[in-house]
Amino acid sequence: MKLLSGILGLTLTSVVALASANAADMYRAPDGGYKDGPVYAEVNWSGLYAGGNAGYGWSANTDYLDPTGAFGGAQIGYNFQRGNIVFGAEADFEGADISASNVGDKSEMNWFGTVRGRLGYTFGKALVYATGGFAYGNIVNDGVSETQTGWVAGGGLEYKLAPNWSGKVEYQYLDLSAEHWWKGVGPLGLGSGTESQVQTVRVGLNYFFNNAYAPLK
Repeated sequence: MKLLSGILGLTLTSVVALASANAADMYRAPDGGYKDGPVYAEVNWSGLYAGGNAGYGWSANTDYLDPTGAFGGAQIGYNFQRGNIVFGAEADFEGADISASNVGDKSEMNWFGTVRGRLGYTFGKALVYATGGFAYGNIVNDGVSETQTGWVAGGGLEYKLAPNWSGKVEYQYLDLSAEHWWKGVGPLGLGSGTESQVQTVRVGLNYFFNNAYAPLK
């Protein structure tokens, strides 16, 4: 969990730097002129969004096998915004090639997904958030395949690149339940334990289907 603390600390530091540089940075209203009020509007994080992502995952345990590898997929979500607070839900599904082998034995994750809540704080174009919820994935050990379920927690930084587009960097920690496998070696290198634990870091791009501008209160 030291890695999680370090990543979240780096995320918060980045947000503070972005907030300082963009504290007064607002989007101009689409009509470009006055209409019963000022021409400036707040960045709007509310509404439906969807996008894609790619990243890298590795086992959270150092043992007989230590799977690592890339993954990629898509996400869809919905945000609500109340002042500087942004909350909502997001689901994602990833195809993965996270695997390792040793003396003929192999452990791999072929796909995984999550359904999560999100809670964050926005500094205009920047949004820092925590996320957590339900996780599932396909684990294969020595040809034996099983779909496992569990929980996920993490956090990230999202930034509006344009009124309807955002980019994000996100960390997730997945803890999946599992059976005891062959030779007393659990999925993803976890000895004879009862969980598959995987860490992931990803970058993503989202498109927002909302009105990109929200009137100033």
